[in-house]
Amino acid sequence: MQRKVLLDMDPGVDDAIALILALNNTVLEIVALSTVSGNVSARMGAVNAMKICNALGKDVRIIQGLSRKGYRRSRHAVDVHGKDGLGDSMLDVGGGGRGRAVRLIKYDDPIKELASILASYSRREVTLLCTAPLTNIAALLEYDVKRYIDKVFIMGGAYNLANVEGNVTRYAEFNFYTDAVAADKVMGSDLSIVACGLELTSRRDCVVDDLMLERINSIGSSASTLAARILKNPVSKHSYFNLHDVFALVALVEPEIFRMKRARVRVETIGKRKGMCITEYRDDGNVSICYDVDAKRLVEFIIDGLAVEQ
Repeated sequence: MQRKVLLDMDPGVDDAIALILALNNTVLEIVALSTVSGNVSARMGAVNAMKICNALGKDVRIIQGLSRKGYRRSRHAVDVHGKDGLGDSMLDVGGGGRGRAVRLIKYDDPIKELASILASYSRREVTLLCTAPLTNIAALLEYDVKRYIDKVFIMGGAYNLANVEGNVTRYAEFNFYTDAVAADKVMGSDLSIVACGLELTSRRDCVVDDLMLERINSIGSSASTLAARILKNPVSKHSYFNLHDVFALVALVEPEIFRMKRARVRVETIGKRKGMCITEYRDDGNVSICYDVDAKRLVEFIIDGLAVEQ
């Protein structure tokens, strides 16, 4: 039986690769995809998600989510993800006519729409996969929807600053820094959360470098060709690229390749330490922090996932 998943993203190169792998995974049924301001605007993220779905001939309900007041896309995000958010791959919106093209519908109240989607399922039937600032998810918790959520898989935060510095400030990872209030609300909820932080997702034995990109490109499937096109410029520019958001997807599908610790997590919401995780390891914690992974199996998950032709 397929696992029902709601994706919340800000595509973004690594979000895009996670989305391609999710679309190509027969274990998952994507019930909807929402976007939020982060790597790109909520609008650009929705368009980018639409481009990917259309390129692979996948019909997914895409909901343009919340935009933060005063949102400005940072120079850092442009340098990492390109002007189009997809590595300057210049994908066509229409997707070349493979199947019925996905079209974007803008809802007056996207969070109410997400709540309605969750409420159409049974108790604990839907899993959330969140690879963006948690703005949408924090707003969603204002509705009576927790009963429908099984687990929440998150790429966000940094839980061991002794091993890694943040990628926005010394203390903070991008997603949690971008909306620290939302991150604190979600992490401090009683939801069952699995979190992949920056100290794990930055590991050099899990990056896409020239050799990995060549391996992806040689597969020759629709998914691998699309992934290689999106990754080509970022890898060329930076010599390697971290697939941060892919870790959360792999933790959802193959949790056995990770080592985890239970914890309670709060997030600093103001000041110079905004976005910093305050982590207390305890057996009754609602957050399972992924602190180690079988890198070889993670890489094979990516390769095998891109090789599927549907």
